[in-house]
Amino acid sequence: MVDDAGDSEARGDRLLGFPLPSPRVRIRPWWFPAQDLRNPLVFFLEAWLADSIFGPDRALVPEMEWMSQALLMVDAVDARNMVEVTVFARPAVQRQVKSVLLSQASVHREQRARASRLPQTPCSVPTPLCW
Repeated sequence: MVDDAGDSEARGDRLLGFPLPSPRVRIRPWWFPAQDLRNPLVFFLEAWLADSIFGPDRALVPEMEWMSQALLMVDAVDARNMVEVTVFARPAVQRQVKSVLLSQASVHREQRARASRLPQTPCSVPTPLCW
């Protein structure tokens, strides 16, 4: 016989007797003004860049939101390997967040290009060109 707690853990649909929230449902944080939800800024990134910037499963989004005082939504668009980044904040903050994220994307693109140009053969002695 399985108790109720074990049964709910086994099913995975309830936690402490409450249903798990939908991943798309978000509550506006206390620090975020409601009027800044009116005009979001939307731009697109490749999915691999979003994974590099926001971490696996978008784990870094809450920390980035707190530091920038902006709300971020990162959603997969379609099968084109693109993600849609939506920034909710005052216009000046929106531009700053977009600029920072696009700068990070540029750095990741450069690192990927540099890594693809390096020789693929392992070196016996580490040199600046072969680590």
